Amino acid sequence: MSAKTIKKWVFWTHLIAGLIAGIFVLCMSFTGVLLTYERQIVEFSERLYDVEVSTKGDSASQTKPTDRTRISTDEVVSILQTLKPNEPHIYVRWVNREGAAIPAWAGRHSFLLHPYTGEVLREGQDVVGEFFHVVTDFHRYLSLAGDYRVIGKNITAYANLMFIFLIVSGLYLWLPKRFNLRAFKQQTLLLKTYQNSHHRNRQWHFVFGIWCLIPLFVIALTATIFHFDWANKAIYGAFGESVPAREQHEGITSLAADIVPYETLFKAAQQHASANEYEDWYSMWMEIGEHKHEARFFIDKSIGHRQELAYSLFFDTQTAEVTQVLRKQDWSLGGQAWGTARFLHTGEYFGVIGQTVAGLVSLLACVLVYTGIVLAWRRLVSEPKRLRQYD
Repeated sequence: MSAKTIKKWVFWTHLIAGLIAGIFVLCMSFTGVLLTYERQIVEFSERLYDVEVSTKGDSASQTKPTDRTRISTDEVVSILQTLKPNEPHIYVRWVNREGAAIPAWAGRHSFLLHPYTGEVLREGQDVVGEFFHVVTDFHRYLSLAGDYRVIGKNITAYANLMFIFLIVSGLYLWLPKRFNLRAFKQQTLLLKTYQNSHHRNRQWHFVFGIWCLIPLFVIALTATIFHFDWANKAIYGAFGESVPAREQHEGITSLAADIVPYETLFKAAQQHASANEYEDWYSMWMEIGEHKHEARFFIDKSIGHRQELAYSLFFDTQTAEVTQVLRKQDWSLGGQAWGTARFLHTGEYFGVIGQTVAGLVSLLACVLVYTGIVLAWRRLVSEPKRLRQYD
Protein backbone atom coordinates (compact mmCIF):
# COMPACT_ATOMS: atom_id res chain seq x y z
CA MET A 1 0.00 0.00 0.00
CA SER A 2 1.46 3.35 -1.03
CA ALA A 3 2.05 6.26 1.36
CA LYS A 4 -0.53 8.29 -0.58
CA THR A 5 -3.20 5.62 -0.02
CA ILE A 6 -2.36 5.34 3.68
CA LYS A 7 -2.63 9.10 4.09
CA LYS A 8 -5.97 9.06 2.31
CA TRP A 9 -7.33 6.39 4.65
CA VAL A 10 -6.00 8.26 7.69
CA PHE A 11 -7.57 11.50 6.43
CA TRP A 12 -11.05 10.04 6.00
CA THR A 13 -10.88 8.18 9.31
CA HIS A 14 -9.75 11.40 10.98
CA LEU A 15 -12.60 13.34 9.38
CA ILE A 16 -15.30 10.80 10.31
CA ALA A 17 -14.02 10.40 13.87
CA GLY A 18 -13.97 14.17 14.23
CA LEU A 19 -17.59 14.47 13.11
CA ILE A 20 -18.70 11.73 15.50
CA ALA A 21 -16.82 12.91 18.57
CA GLY A 22 -16.47 16.62 17.76
CA ILE A 23 -19.46 17.93 19.69
CA PHE A 24 -18.46 15.96 22.81
CA VAL A 25 -14.82 17.03 22.53
CA LEU A 26 -16.08 20.61 22.28
CA CYS A 27 -18.17 20.14 25.45
CA MET A 28 -15.25 18.69 27.40
CA SER A 29 -12.83 21.32 26.11
CA PHE A 30 -15.08 24.28 26.81
CA THR A 31 -15.95 23.08 30.32
CA GLY A 32 -12.24 22.42 30.83
CA VAL A 33 -11.63 26.10 30.11
CA LEU A 34 -14.26 27.10 32.69
CA LEU A 35 -12.66 24.80 35.29
CA THR A 36 -9.11 26.12 34.71
CA TYR A 37 -8.85 28.21 37.89
CA GLU A 38 -11.61 26.52 39.90
CA ARG A 39 -9.56 26.14 43.09
CA GLN A 40 -8.36 29.74 43.06
CA ILE A 41 -11.81 31.15 42.33
CA VAL A 42 -13.48 29.05 45.04
CA GLU A 43 -10.74 30.11 47.45
CA PHE A 44 -11.34 33.76 46.58
CA SER A 45 -15.09 33.38 47.13
CA GLU A 46 -14.43 31.97 50.60
CA ARG A 47 -12.11 34.86 51.41
CA LEU A 48 -15.12 37.15 51.12
CA TYR A 49 -16.25 35.64 54.44
CA ASP A 50 -12.99 36.48 56.22
CA VAL A 51 -13.48 38.27 59.52
CA GLU A 52 -11.61 41.45 60.34
CA VAL A 53 -9.61 40.97 63.50
CA SER A 54 -9.69 43.73 66.10
CA THR A 55 -6.25 45.14 66.86
CA LYS A 56 -4.91 45.59 70.34
CA GLY A 57 -6.05 48.86 71.82
CA ASP A 58 -9.25 49.12 69.77
CA SER A 59 -12.40 49.73 71.72
CA ALA A 60 -13.86 46.76 69.85
CA SER A 61 -11.14 44.47 71.17
CA GLN A 62 -12.02 45.53 74.72
CA THR A 63 -15.73 44.94 74.33
CA LYS A 64 -15.50 41.80 72.18
CA PRO A 65 -12.70 39.56 73.43
CA THR A 66 -14.05 36.68 71.34
CA ASP A 67 -12.94 38.60 68.25
CA ARG A 68 -9.36 37.80 69.21
CA THR A 69 -9.69 34.15 70.19
CA ARG A 70 -10.08 31.49 67.53
CA ILE A 71 -12.54 28.73 68.33
CA SER A 72 -10.89 25.38 68.95
CA THR A 73 -10.99 22.36 66.68
CA ASP A 74 -13.12 20.58 69.30
CA GLU A 75 -15.64 23.42 69.20
CA VAL A 76 -15.85 23.14 65.41
CA VAL A 77 -16.48 19.39 65.69
CA SER A 78 -19.08 20.01 68.40
CA ILE A 79 -20.89 22.54 66.19
CA LEU A 80 -20.96 20.07 63.31
CA GLN A 81 -22.19 17.28 65.58
CA THR A 82 -24.98 19.58 66.77
CA LEU A 83 -25.94 20.53 63.24
CA LYS A 84 -25.67 16.98 61.86
CA PRO A 85 -25.67 14.52 64.77
CA ASN A 86 -25.84 11.47 62.49
CA GLU A 87 -22.76 12.41 60.48
CA PRO A 88 -19.56 11.36 62.31
CA HIS A 89 -17.41 11.63 59.18
CA ILE A 90 -16.04 15.15 59.54
CA TYR A 91 -13.61 17.42 57.72
CA VAL A 92 -12.28 20.66 59.15
CA ARG A 93 -10.04 22.89 57.05
CA TRP A 94 -7.87 25.45 58.75
CA VAL A 95 -6.51 28.20 56.49
CA ASN A 96 -3.25 29.70 57.73
CA ARG A 97 -4.55 33.26 57.61
CA GLU A 98 -5.78 35.36 60.50
CA GLY A 99 -9.52 35.88 60.37
CA ALA A 100 -10.09 33.20 57.71
CA ALA A 101 -13.51 31.57 57.82
CA ILE A 102 -13.47 27.83 58.57
CA PRO A 103 -14.72 25.45 55.85
CA ALA A 104 -16.10 22.30 57.48
CA TRP A 105 -18.04 19.24 56.37
CA ALA A 106 -20.25 16.76 58.19
CA GLY A 107 -20.71 13.95 55.70
CA ARG A 108 -21.77 15.65 52.48
CA HIS A 109 -23.08 18.73 54.27
CA SER A 110 -20.76 21.72 54.01
CA PHE A 111 -20.56 24.81 56.21
CA LEU A 112 -18.48 27.95 56.50
CA LEU A 113 -18.02 28.96 60.14
CA HIS A 114 -17.07 32.22 61.83
CA PRO A 115 -13.51 31.67 63.14
CA TYR A 116 -14.15 33.40 66.49
CA THR A 117 -17.81 32.76 67.33
CA GLY A 118 -18.60 29.53 65.47
CA GLU A 119 -21.58 31.16 63.78
CA VAL A 120 -22.62 29.49 60.52
CA LEU A 121 -21.73 32.05 57.85
CA ARG A 122 -22.83 29.86 54.98
CA GLU A 123 -24.49 26.47 54.66
CA GLY A 124 -23.95 24.53 51.46
CA GLN A 125 -22.31 25.92 48.37
CA ASP A 126 -22.52 29.53 47.26
CA VAL A 127 -23.20 30.59 43.67
CA VAL A 128 -19.54 30.06 42.76
CA GLY A 129 -19.41 26.55 44.18
CA GLU A 130 -22.72 25.62 42.58
CA PHE A 131 -21.53 26.93 39.23
CA PHE A 132 -18.41 24.76 39.29
CA HIS A 133 -20.47 21.79 40.47
CA VAL A 134 -22.77 22.15 37.43
CA VAL A 135 -19.81 22.61 35.06
CA THR A 136 -18.02 19.56 36.51
CA ASP A 137 -21.13 17.42 36.12
CA PHE A 138 -21.39 18.47 32.49
CA HIS A 139 -17.66 17.88 31.93
CA ARG A 140 -17.84 14.33 33.33
CA TYR A 141 -21.40 13.15 32.69
CA LEU A 142 -22.96 15.64 30.23
CA SER A 143 -25.20 16.62 33.17
CA LEU A 144 -27.01 13.29 33.04
CA ALA A 145 -28.19 12.10 36.44
CA GLY A 146 -29.43 8.96 38.13
CA ASP A 147 -29.35 5.80 36.03
CA TYR A 148 -28.42 7.89 32.99
CA ARG A 149 -25.19 9.15 34.53
CA VAL A 150 -23.30 6.03 33.43
CA ILE A 151 -24.39 6.78 29.86
CA GLY A 152 -22.95 10.28 30.03
CA LYS A 153 -19.76 8.91 31.56
CA ASN A 154 -19.37 6.36 28.76
CA ILE A 155 -20.00 8.95 26.06
CA THR A 156 -17.30 11.25 27.40
CA ALA A 157 -14.97 8.28 27.94
CA TYR A 158 -15.14 6.99 24.37
CA ALA A 159 -15.22 10.49 22.89
CA ASN A 160 -11.96 11.08 24.75
CA LEU A 161 -10.47 7.93 23.19
CA MET A 162 -11.48 9.21 19.77
CA PHE A 163 -9.88 12.53 20.65
CA ILE A 164 -6.59 10.71 21.32
CA PHE A 165 -6.88 9.14 17.87
CA LEU A 166 -7.61 12.55 16.34
CA ILE A 167 -4.47 13.98 17.95
CA VAL A 168 -2.23 11.16 16.73
CA SER A 169 -3.73 10.99 13.24
CA GLY A 170 -3.69 14.78 13.05
CA LEU A 171 0.06 14.74 13.61
CA TYR A 172 0.45 12.29 10.74
CA LEU A 173 -1.68 14.44 8.43
CA TRP A 174 0.21 17.57 9.51
CA LEU A 175 3.58 16.23 8.32
CA PRO A 176 4.55 18.20 5.20
CA LYS A 177 5.28 16.46 1.90
CA ARG A 178 8.77 17.90 1.86
CA PHE A 179 10.85 18.14 5.03
CA ASN A 180 12.41 21.57 4.73
CA LEU A 181 12.40 24.80 6.70
CA ARG A 182 9.95 26.58 4.42
CA ALA A 183 7.43 23.75 4.64
CA PHE A 184 7.65 23.60 8.43
CA LYS A 185 7.19 27.36 8.71
CA GLN A 186 4.04 27.14 6.62
CA GLN A 187 2.70 24.45 8.93
CA THR A 188 3.64 26.06 12.24
CA LEU A 189 3.13 29.82 11.82
CA LEU A 190 -0.03 31.87 11.31
CA LEU A 191 -0.14 34.05 8.22
CA LYS A 192 -0.76 37.79 8.14
CA THR A 193 -3.34 37.46 5.36
CA TYR A 194 -5.42 34.60 3.97
CA GLN A 195 -6.81 33.94 0.53
CA ASN A 196 -10.26 33.16 1.89
CA SER A 197 -12.04 31.73 4.94
CA HIS A 198 -11.25 28.17 3.89
CA HIS A 199 -7.54 28.96 3.71
CA ARG A 200 -7.71 30.61 7.14
CA ASN A 201 -9.61 27.71 8.77
CA ARG A 202 -7.20 25.16 7.31
CA GLN A 203 -4.18 27.13 8.51
CA TRP A 204 -5.64 27.57 11.99
CA HIS A 205 -6.41 23.85 12.18
CA PHE A 206 -2.84 22.92 11.29
CA VAL A 207 -1.02 25.58 13.34
CA PHE A 208 -3.10 25.44 16.53
CA GLY A 209 -3.13 21.66 16.30
CA ILE A 210 0.63 21.29 16.22
CA TRP A 211 1.26 23.84 18.99
CA CYS A 212 -1.31 22.17 21.25
CA LEU A 213 -0.32 18.64 20.34
CA ILE A 214 1.73 17.62 23.37
CA PRO A 215 -0.36 19.19 26.17
CA LEU A 216 -3.62 18.05 24.57
CA PHE A 217 -2.27 14.53 24.21
CA VAL A 218 -1.24 14.52 27.89
CA ILE A 219 -4.64 15.86 28.99
CA ALA A 220 -6.56 13.32 26.90
CA LEU A 221 -4.31 10.39 27.78
CA THR A 222 -4.43 11.05 31.53
CA ALA A 223 -8.23 11.34 31.36
CA THR A 224 -8.41 7.60 30.60
CA ILE A 225 -7.56 6.76 34.24
CA PHE A 226 -10.90 8.25 35.30
CA HIS A 227 -12.86 6.09 32.86
CA PHE A 228 -11.24 2.74 32.20
CA ASP A 229 -9.98 -0.10 34.40
CA TRP A 230 -7.43 -1.05 31.75
CA ALA A 231 -5.84 2.41 31.99
CA ASN A 232 -5.41 2.02 35.75
CA LYS A 233 -4.08 -1.51 35.33
CA ALA A 234 -1.62 -0.24 32.74
CA ILE A 235 -0.27 2.57 34.90
CA TYR A 236 0.20 0.32 37.93
CA GLY A 237 1.28 -2.64 35.84
CA ALA A 238 4.11 -0.59 34.34
CA PHE A 239 5.70 -0.78 37.81
CA GLY A 240 4.80 -4.42 38.44
CA GLU A 241 1.92 -3.52 40.76
CA SER A 242 -1.78 -4.26 40.94
CA VAL A 243 -4.46 -1.61 41.24
CA PRO A 244 -5.10 -1.12 44.99
CA ALA A 245 -8.40 -2.60 46.14
CA ARG A 246 -10.97 -0.30 47.68
CA GLU A 247 -10.64 -0.17 51.45
CA GLN A 248 -13.26 -2.12 53.35
CA HIS A 249 -13.70 -1.15 56.97
CA GLU A 250 -16.36 -0.92 59.61
CA GLY A 251 -18.42 2.25 59.39
CA ILE A 252 -18.00 4.72 62.26
CA THR A 253 -21.22 5.67 63.99
CA SER A 254 -19.82 7.74 66.87
CA LEU A 255 -16.76 9.80 67.78
CA ALA A 256 -17.11 8.96 71.47
CA ALA A 257 -14.05 6.69 71.36
CA ASP A 258 -11.77 9.62 70.52
CA ILE A 259 -10.10 10.57 73.79
CA VAL A 260 -7.39 13.10 72.90
CA PRO A 261 -8.80 16.60 72.22
CA TYR A 262 -8.75 17.42 68.52
CA GLU A 263 -7.19 20.80 69.28
CA THR A 264 -4.27 18.97 70.89
CA LEU A 265 -3.84 16.93 67.71
CA PHE A 266 -4.09 20.08 65.58
CA LYS A 267 -1.34 21.78 67.57
CA ALA A 268 0.77 18.63 67.34
CA ALA A 269 0.25 18.67 63.56
CA GLN A 270 1.36 22.31 63.49
CA GLN A 271 4.51 21.42 65.42
CA HIS A 272 5.19 18.50 63.10
CA ALA A 273 4.77 20.79 60.08
CA SER A 274 7.19 23.36 61.53
CA ALA A 275 9.75 20.66 62.30
CA ASN A 276 9.54 19.40 58.71
CA GLU A 277 9.89 22.72 56.87
CA TYR A 278 6.14 23.14 56.44
CA GLU A 279 5.72 26.08 58.80
CA ASP A 280 4.44 28.09 55.80
CA TRP A 281 1.54 25.69 55.17
CA TYR A 282 -1.41 27.28 53.42
CA SER A 283 -4.14 25.00 54.73
CA MET A 284 -4.46 22.01 57.02
CA TRP A 285 -7.32 19.54 56.71
CA MET A 286 -8.39 17.31 59.58
CA GLU A 287 -10.45 14.21 58.79
CA ILE A 288 -12.06 12.11 61.49
CA GLY A 289 -14.72 9.42 61.48
CA GLU A 290 -13.35 7.52 58.47
CA HIS A 291 -11.25 5.04 60.44
CA LYS A 292 -11.70 4.10 64.08
CA HIS A 293 -9.31 5.82 66.51
CA GLU A 294 -7.69 7.80 63.70
CA ALA A 295 -7.36 11.46 62.77
CA ARG A 296 -5.72 12.36 59.49
CA PHE A 297 -4.21 15.76 58.84
CA PHE A 298 -3.46 16.82 55.28
CA ILE A 299 -0.88 19.61 55.40
CA ASP A 300 -0.67 21.59 52.18
CA LYS A 301 1.58 24.46 51.13
CA SER A 302 -0.47 25.19 48.01
CA ILE A 303 -4.05 26.01 47.07
CA GLY A 304 -4.04 23.45 44.28
CA HIS A 305 -3.13 20.32 46.29
CA ARG A 306 0.23 19.93 44.55
CA GLN A 307 1.57 16.56 45.66
CA GLU A 308 5.15 17.68 46.15
CA LEU A 309 3.94 20.45 48.48
CA ALA A 310 1.74 18.39 50.78
CA TYR A 311 1.77 15.36 53.06
CA SER A 312 -0.57 13.41 55.33
CA LEU A 313 -0.07 12.94 59.05
CA PHE A 314 -2.00 10.29 60.98
CA PHE A 315 -2.68 10.30 64.74
CA ASP A 316 -4.10 7.74 67.12
CA THR A 317 -7.01 9.59 68.76
CA GLN A 318 -6.59 7.61 71.98
CA THR A 319 -2.86 8.17 72.54
CA ALA A 320 -1.96 11.17 70.31
CA GLU A 321 0.79 9.00 68.83
CA VAL A 322 1.81 9.66 65.24
CA THR A 323 0.99 6.40 63.47
CA GLN A 324 2.01 7.30 59.93
CA VAL A 325 3.57 10.07 57.86
CA LEU A 326 2.73 9.80 54.18
CA ARG A 327 4.49 11.90 51.56
CA LYS A 328 4.41 11.35 47.83
CA GLN A 329 7.74 9.53 47.93
CA ASP A 330 6.24 7.11 50.46
CA TRP A 331 3.64 5.89 47.98
CA SER A 332 4.30 2.94 45.71
CA LEU A 333 5.75 3.83 42.32
CA GLY A 334 2.41 2.98 40.71
CA GLY A 335 0.61 5.21 43.19
CA GLN A 336 3.03 8.05 42.49
CA ALA A 337 2.49 7.65 38.76
CA TRP A 338 -1.30 7.65 39.17
CA GLY A 339 -1.15 10.78 41.32
CA THR A 340 1.10 12.50 38.79
CA ALA A 341 -1.28 11.59 35.95
CA ARG A 342 -4.24 12.87 37.96
CA PHE A 343 -2.72 16.34 38.35
CA LEU A 344 -1.22 16.43 34.86
CA HIS A 345 -4.78 16.21 33.55
CA THR A 346 -5.67 19.58 35.09
CA GLY A 347 -2.19 21.06 34.79
CA GLU A 348 -2.02 21.48 38.58
CA TYR A 349 1.11 19.33 38.68
CA PHE A 350 2.97 22.44 37.49
CA GLY A 351 1.01 24.89 39.61
CA VAL A 352 -0.78 27.93 38.21
CA ILE A 353 1.44 27.91 35.10
CA GLY A 354 0.35 24.36 34.31
CA GLN A 355 -3.29 25.28 34.91
CA THR A 356 -2.94 28.22 32.54
CA VAL A 357 -1.42 26.04 29.82
CA ALA A 358 -4.16 23.43 30.27
CA GLY A 359 -6.84 26.10 30.06
CA LEU A 360 -5.29 27.74 27.01
CA VAL A 361 -4.91 24.52 25.00
CA SER A 362 -8.47 23.53 25.99
CA LEU A 363 -9.64 26.82 24.50
CA LEU A 364 -7.65 26.17 21.34
CA ALA A 365 -9.15 22.67 21.20
CA CYS A 366 -12.52 24.41 20.82
CA VAL A 367 -11.05 26.26 17.82
CA LEU A 368 -9.80 22.94 16.42
CA VAL A 369 -13.28 21.44 16.68
CA TYR A 370 -14.84 24.48 15.01
CA THR A 371 -12.34 24.62 12.14
CA GLY A 372 -12.47 20.84 11.74
CA ILE A 373 -16.26 20.82 11.40
CA VAL A 374 -16.20 23.77 8.96
CA LEU A 375 -13.54 22.07 6.85
CA ALA A 376 -15.49 18.79 6.89
CA TRP A 377 -18.68 20.61 5.86
CA ARG A 378 -16.89 22.14 2.91
CA ARG A 379 -15.43 18.78 1.90
CA LEU A 380 -18.67 16.78 2.27
CA VAL A 381 -21.39 19.32 1.44
CA SER A 382 -20.33 22.64 -0.05
CA GLU A 383 -17.73 21.38 -2.51
CA PRO A 384 -19.83 18.47 -3.91
CA LYS A 385 -22.79 20.85 -4.25
CA ARG A 386 -20.65 23.36 -6.18
CA LEU A 387 -19.32 20.66 -8.48
CA ARG A 388 -22.83 19.39 -9.24
CA GLN A 389 -23.80 22.85 -10.41
CA TYR A 390 -21.16 22.61 -13.14
CA ASP A 391 -22.15 19.13 -14.30
